Amino acid sequence: MDHLYRRNLILELVQSGTVATQEELRRKLARRGIRVTQATVSRDIEELRLVKTREGYRLPDAPEPAAPAQPTLAIVLKEFVREVAQASNLVIVKTHPGNAHTVAVALDAEQWPEVAGTVAGDDTIFVATARARDAARLRKKLLAILAS
Repeated sequence: MDHLYRRNLILELVQSGTVATQEELRRKLARRGIRVTQATVSRDIEELRLVKTREGYRLPDAPEPAAPAQPTLAIVLKEFVREVAQASNLVIVKTHPGNAHTVAVALDAEQWPEVAGTVAGDDTIFVATARARDAARLRKKLLAILAS
């Protein structure tokens, strides 16, 4: 078997769909009548300079797959938040059971200057701020989003 043909086929397979492992690539080649060992596939991948990502192998100059769209903070807050309170320099956010992590991630993603960090449990988030004044401002911000 001509190695140039095999490598072109590997490129075609990688570009046309997800190839997560070398074994998967070996099986896809076998379905097309090309029987090779894992060592051969490994050498081909190295020669082609394919890059291993979480999604599988890709060409090094191929763009990263776009991250899935995340819901906006307003949607997350309105969907999951039940209560927002302040305790000194903390803002306590109560959510429906099992949703605190989702809300905390959305809050962290906003990168608001008032937020020093978040700690999420099952249905409660502690949002740390530097000062009580920052906590009051953050609480008002969150309540305004919930009211809109």
